[in-house]
Amino acid sequence: FKAIVSKFMQKYLDTGEINPNNLVTQTGVSAICEALSFAMFDEGDYLIIPTPYYTGFDHDFTKRFKVNFLYAKLDPEQGFEHNIEAFKQAYENCSDKEKIKAVLLTDPHNPTGEILSEQFRSEIIAFCENKKISLISDEIYALSNHDGSPHHSLYREAIEAGIDAHFLYGMAKDFALGGMKTGFYYSENQDIVKAMQDLSYFHPVSTSTQLVLENILGDHSFLDEYIPTAKKRLQSIPMIIAQQLPKLSFINPNSALFMLLDLSKYCKNAKDEEELFKLILNKYKINISPGVDLGLKVPGFFRVCFAQKKESVLEFIVRMKEFSEKELS
Repeated sequence: FKAIVSKFMQKYLDTGEINPNNLVTQTGVSAICEALSFAMFDEGDYLIIPTPYYTGFDHDFTKRFKVNFLYAKLDPEQGFEHNIEAFKQAYENCSDKEKIKAVLLTDPHNPTGEILSEQFRSEIIAFCENKKISLISDEIYALSNHDGSPHHSLYREAIEAGIDAHFLYGMAKDFALGGMKTGFYYSENQDIVKAMQDLSYFHPVSTSTQLVLENILGDHSFLDEYIPTAKKRLQSIPMIIAQQLPKLSFINPNSALFMLLDLSKYCKNAKDEEELFKLILNKYKINISPGVDLGLKVPGFFRVCFAQKKESVLEFIVRMKEFSEKELS
């Protein structure tokens, strides 16, 4: 299984050469992240993370093994685009810099769907090298970019630059196989690899699951057809939503399965955001993630997951059109 996954990563995820002996498989990227929070951090250590971020990281890193987040606050006026100054500011704001162990990035980003720019990638790698901290690269949406272009691995660039880097990937997003509960960790850091392998005792992936995934990841003819088809389908949905809901403002994604809805002009504070969330959920039966769950201090942004069946997308448009006409006029 590891040999097949390694070949898949090298060909489709741009990881560079993979040593199967360093590849760790556990029950999903959440399990990988929590194991990493134990293997890589001491209680009270810091992890720099940009806001907004995937809300699950709170559970993965902070709940059981007490890693602290340092927030790199991205600018809503710039569509929350990653910039190195936010990370530098987060670092400088920490009173105990010796406890800063790593930067965590998701590329493509959750929840904005941003593919990190070449300039930022170079800057964050230089930042990690300068501060002597590690880079954790979560690339779970690697095959979900919308323009059909190949994925360029941040992990690979970091390794080639000589910094301590850690790669995360899983089957839940690009392949919509969350129920298979399979995630992958890779690094050249032998100490962390050994610790993660030992922790796999608590998060084992069944051999039956591995056999199923061998058939998928080892079938490159299937992958060469599936991947561009999935990208094409994902690309069309946000454009349809934006066209059909012109009264609503969205931050247009260029990758992944979601986009941010900007209702900030209707929210003066966190209470307004909470009330708007409850209204949309309870009256219009639409579940979108409020910004407070994404680490945002600026109220009024909501994550919309659009990777749904056509019927669900059309129903979302109908209900949100009603919401905008009745509640925002």
